[in-house]
Amino acid sequence: MNDGIDPAFFNQVAQIAHFSATYALTLTAMLFTKLQSKHRWLVVFGLIVAYACFHEGWYDPHFENAATRGSDVEDWCFLVAGSVAAEIAAALKFGVALYKSKGVKLER
Repeated sequence: MNDGIDPAFFNQVAQIAHFSATYALTLTAMLFTKLQSKHRWLVVFGLIVAYACFHEGWYDPHFENAATRGSDVEDWCFLVAGSVAAEIAAALKFGVALYKSKGVKLER
């Protein structure tokens, strides 16, 4: 069955989408939630990993289009990688803000 979808190209686009979606969700949760906890990163990351497990472990095998179906493990890795990258970005932002709030000048 040829439906005009190039699987290799679609997979690249899908991985960019997986990474970007969880990056945006994680960064938004980290920067704009009122969760006041030094363990906020763990709560947010845990929710993203739980979502990735549900999505790739149950939802995709049952509902994803067979023509575009790729590797669940690869998809899961890109979902988690997006969250990890956002956690690092948020940690860097919070770290710089913490130093600035204490009057520490950052040298370049």
